[in-house]
Amino acid sequence: MHTLQHPAAWLPGDLAVAAGRWRYAFTDDDVAELTRGLRLVQAGKKIVPHFGKADFPLPQLMKKLAPFQRELEHGLGVLYLTGFPIERFSKDEASVIFWGLGLQFGKPWEQNKRGHLLGDVINEGRNIADTSARGYQTTATLDMHTDGADLVGLLCLKQAPVGGDSQIVSGLAVYNYMAKTTPELLQHLLDTEFCMDWRDEEPPGARPYHRARIFERGNNGVVTCFSLVQYIYSAQRHRDKYPEIPLLTDFDRKALETFSATTEDPALVFRYRLEAGDMTFLNNHFHLHGRSQFEDAPDPRERRHLRRLWLEAESWNGIRPRAMQNIWATARGHWAQRNTTVQMWD
Repeated sequence: MHTLQHPAAWLPGDLAVAAGRWRYAFTDDDVAELTRGLRLVQAGKKIVPHFGKADFPLPQLMKKLAPFQRELEHGLGVLYLTGFPIERFSKDEASVIFWGLGLQFGKPWEQNKRGHLLGDVINEGRNIADTSARGYQTTATLDMHTDGADLVGLLCLKQAPVGGDSQIVSGLAVYNYMAKTTPELLQHLLDTEFCMDWRDEEPPGARPYHRARIFERGNNGVVTCFSLVQYIYSAQRHRDKYPEIPLLTDFDRKALETFSATTEDPALVFRYRLEAGDMTFLNNHFHLHGRSQFEDAPDPRERRHLRRLWLEAESWNGIRPRAMQNIWATARGHWAQRNTTVQMWD
């Protein structure tokens, strides 16, 4: 097995050295331009998600961010934005600005069967053991995983007083590590389409699972990573009704367990803590992300709260991995609810 030579196959030390390619601090001029975009939307009495890129022009900021966007889409795959003075804005206003900025990077992508385009990562009192729940609705530790879009963006509105730290790992660095240490298991992950649980969000009349490879080599030669390992295990619950779902073999489990352990390897994982106002964008084709368990503030108004965008990057059209294209088709065809309005919190 050959290792991959790609900018996204970074190690944490590489990110530290290359900070100027993926970290950007908003200037006063940037904040002024973002604020003008907000005021234009407010003057037009428009709300999320019912305005588009042209309604929120950011010509000067996006000129500065152009090299960062290229890195995000086909380079390092990471963008971290700091210096947004969130204390000057309500949650609604900050969310409008985040939506308007996100539109510059791609078209919003439905995140669940409720049709949410600007989602909430917030404790809804759900239990991760509930097979209809998703991890972002709980306070639980989130294992390393990919989301269901080309790019995922997060805006931190409120951080937890205890826990809730973020971590990311390069799926391509995981590939390289396994190529050196367990090439036979890596080959199995490249060759095997696993059944993944839809977690009760499948299209109407569809089977409750879909198929995906952990690693996929595209027609352009680029390797991508798609990982929802816990959903592979939970798909086994459907075998009684759908016997075509293969029983996971010992070798399957060994490959999955080795992969998961590698994604948590401290030598590969970059850890950070989002503060209120920070924004991150990640390329889901290259990277996995997770979160530590957290304790919420006693006051519900102060609970940990992030806004999330799933974005369709134009440069990935036509080369999107098959598993992600399947999610895109489901989101566009069955999760889309064009009249849905984002729940705001002010």
